[in-house]
Amino acid sequence: MHLYLLTRGIKKDVDDFITQLQGKYLPMLTKINNGIIEDTKPKVRLSQVAVRPIQLWEIVFPAEHRDVMLRTCLGDVAKGVTHQKKHRKFVVALRKILGIKKIPDYPTGKNLPKMPISRENMEVVGVGIKEDYYKDGVEML
Repeated sequence: MHLYLLTRGIKKDVDDFITQLQGKYLPMLTKINNGIIEDTKPKVRLSQVAVRPIQLWEIVFPAEHRDVMLRTCLGDVAKGVTHQKKHRKFVVALRKILGIKKIPDYPTGKNLPKMPISRENMEVVGVGIKEDYYKDGVEML
């Protein structure tokens, strides 16, 4: 079962709520043991409550580093498109709401520069991109 909710409040209090929630365990009846389905001996196991944030981030950087940042954040495959096809329409809608453009194609490959960063145990979905405006020849980040 998946429950989706929004939080709003003092960050410390929201963080405390999440920390306490992820420390909870619930009993779960299962008939699977070592990959074998057992019809006769169901077992009760504890399952940790999985708190998986769905967060929207705005990453701001100088325009000349666009390709490095896209490779760093989104990787070399599919520009960060969500793995769930049914979610793609929400990404398009969010892009329209924010008034941003689709992420452009960018060069990929093992020998191209990107910053070392861990992206384990999470999905990174590229929503879109917006260019800065310039004032007196200076990019207004």
